[in-house]
Parts: sequence; C-alpha cells; structure tokens
Amino acid sequence: MDSKLLQRRLGQEIDRDLLAATQRLSPEQRLDAFLTHSRLMMELYQAGQRARESRQPKSP
Repeated sequence: MDSKLLQRRLGQEIDRDLLAATQRLSPEQRLDAFLTHSRLMMELYQAGQRARESRQPKSP
C-alpha cells in the first residue's frame, strides 16, 4: 500500500475518533477545553514574540 494513502487513511481515522470524542464532552468540558486551548495558544504566541524580540538588534 502506498505510504501517502496509508497516512491519509490514518489521518481520516484520527479525525473521526477526535470528532467522536469531542461530541461526548459536556458543554462545560467543551468550554474548559476551549479556554485551555486559548490560554496555551496565547502562551505560545507570547513566547514567539519574546524570541523575535531577543533576535532583533537593540536601538540606542
């Protein structure tokens, strides 16, 4: 079987499993997951900002 085809099938299976798991969450759990995701994305963004600032030369 072609490697790309196998990867695509595996990806589709993971997508179905993730969708099913998401649908089993209560509204409170979905909100908590969304808030956690948003917090982590903000932390990642801020870390990137700090990394970019540390690479830029300082102005006198």
